[in-house]
Amino acid sequence: MAFEDVFPKAMKEAIESIIKIPTYGERGASRFIYNLLKLPQEERTIIVNTLQNLAQSIKKCAECGLLTDREVCSICSDEKRSKKFICIVEESQDAYAIERLERYTGVYHVLGGRIAPLEGISPQDLSIDSLIQRIERYKPKEVIVATNPNVEGEATANYLIKLLKRRFPNLKITRMSYGLQFGTLIEFADELSLEKSIENRK
Repeated sequence: MAFEDVFPKAMKEAIESIIKIPTYGERGASRFIYNLLKLPQEERTIIVNTLQNLAQSIKKCAECGLLTDREVCSICSDEKRSKKFICIVEESQDAYAIERLERYTGVYHVLGGRIAPLEGISPQDLSIDSLIQRIERYKPKEVIVATNPNVEGEATANYLIKLLKRRFPNLKITRMSYGLQFGTLIEFADELSLEKSIENRK
């Protein structure tokens, strides 16, 4: 009997769907499915319903690109947040990591990734045009480049800094200083290191 005749079709389809999520391979997807199926039926149903609600309700903020359940996120729509400071991050989880500190009072701009030629990701794939439009509109005092301290993050930061200096010669551009170890992702950094990185930006 062939393996395809033994392995449940629903499990196969679920694993194939999860593999579409970046960083999930077949092994990780299989582990997720097996562990999910170990739970009681009621708990499984709750998890599936929350994921369905997530898929239907979460979208990108029309202003900054942050994942939100609103048309314009609560940060961009907050009149107390200063649009004179724009912090550029790769992904929403990076902005949320900084938000946990409750120290930064500006707004964000989510690139939606980082420049990675080996993965076929170029500057044209990132939300750089909308960043330039926001800088032209808000005329910020400072733009903080907070990409991750790894090869792709550094390449993205260097590209942005050169581009913005050329387009906006008088704009103050700072780079998050890294008490973070090279290769660390912002979303996983401890709060003290992250706070010092923001405070000591250069």
